[in-house]
Amino acid sequence: MKSKLLMAFVALALFGCGGPKDRVVPADMGKWEAELEASIENLDEEDKKLFASFVARARLGEVFGNKGVEKGLTIGKAIEHQKAWIERKKREEAEAERAALLKQADDLLAVTVLKLEVVSESSSERQLLELGLRNKGKKDIHGVKGTVKFMGISGKEVGAIEFSYDNGLKAGASAVWKGSRHYNPLVASHKAVANLEEGKYTTRFEPEMIVFTDGTEFAIKKLTGLRLLEERLRKSSSP
Repeated sequence: MKSKLLMAFVALALFGCGGPKDRVVPADMGKWEAELEASIENLDEEDKKLFASFVARARLGEVFGNKGVEKGLTIGKAIEHQKAWIERKKREEAEAERAALLKQADDLLAVTVLKLEVVSESSSERQLLELGLRNKGKKDIHGVKGTVKFMGISGKEVGAIEFSYDNGLKAGASAVWKGSRHYNPLVASHKAVANLEEGKYTTRFEPEMIVFTDGTEFAIKKLTGLRLLEERLRKSSSP
């Protein structure tokens, strides 16, 4: 009987014990190293690194501020906090990179909307777009491919129109691009762009690629994951 009771007690104790990630972090950061050492040793290598990074940030006051250690914080929660922080930093870095690349693109090419209207053609309608292009750089441009994005008064994007231009543009020179697309009033972005009033909207040009006559190119590509953009400024392998 005693043996059975002992086994039941051991089973209950084991059942009640969680893994190392369930270990509650002491409110006193000074006790973390001594009281958490055994639990930390049972983590896999990646989680050890994440928790160590969390501890480093906590000691610098970047985690809790003046609030003190979060009540009920476990090692597992701390690891999740660190993962979320890393993801947030990656997004911030990607957004900063994106802004820098767009600024660089603006220094190379200015794109201005000259005309925007919807016209009827037999049984359908088309949305016409006329753009002014100005080469602000020091190199001649062979061609451009990109997107003009339209923002309403609030600054929120309401629609976008893609275009490509391959007639060449000398350094310092200007040109006009004319194009159109099928207009469908049932498509929210088509309708939103058509309803924009002159002087009450702004635009932003986002190039996919600017190709120069010397064989170099400036490219902004959408990437998978958290990294949003990549700059490539390279010498083409073709003569």
